[in-house]
Amino acid sequence: MARKSNPTTIAQALACARKVRMGKACTMAEMKSTIMLLDDARKTSLGTIRMLKDRIAFMMPFTNR
Repeated sequence: MARKSNPTTIAQALACARKVRMGKACTMAEMKSTIMLLDDARKTSLGTIRMLKDRIAFMMPFTNR
């Protein structure tokens, strides 16, 4: 039997989440890695949104002249 590796990318984490949604088994290590990856991705995306909002707010006075 092939040894399963823990998800290391967002795509692998989403595949594990899809398995859980369909009712298939997932190891606890896979689930932990999936949750940690998706949480990091969420935090990164929220930080990026905040940074882009700040940039837009900074540039608006220059574009409205």
